[in-house]
Amino acid sequence: MVSLTLTPMMCAKLLRHTSPARQSAFYRASGRWFDAVIGRYGAMLNWVLDRQAATLWVFVGTLALTVVLYVFVPKGFFPLQDTGVIQGISEAPQTVSFAAMAQRQQALAQAILEDPAVESLSRRSSA
Repeated sequence: MVSLTLTPMMCAKLLRHTSPARQSAFYRASGRWFDAVIGRYGAMLNWVLDRQAATLWVFVGTLALTVVLYVFVPKGFFPLQDTGVIQGISEAPQTVSFAAMAQRQQALAQAILEDPAVESLSRRSSA
């Protein structure tokens, strides 16, 4: 809705025609570049439209390849080469003492090891 109503009105209000005498070199160069891009796009579009059957076959092949890859490519949240390591960081207020933080780390480690899916745990303290 915006593209069909507001945008053309804004272009009419905000974009003013600049006479060639007042155009900068960058303005003229970028205009030539945009014209070349539009010309190249038009030529490529005509080339594709002249070969509609081939374009349709390329689309069908791409769609079929997408389905085949979806079926056969392994999917999963964790990659197969995952070693099963999860890293976590525990934080405490800056006012906590080293002994209190060590005690909190011990309690956290004990809680994690109670999970039957956890085989082992290693931890590192940093100052």
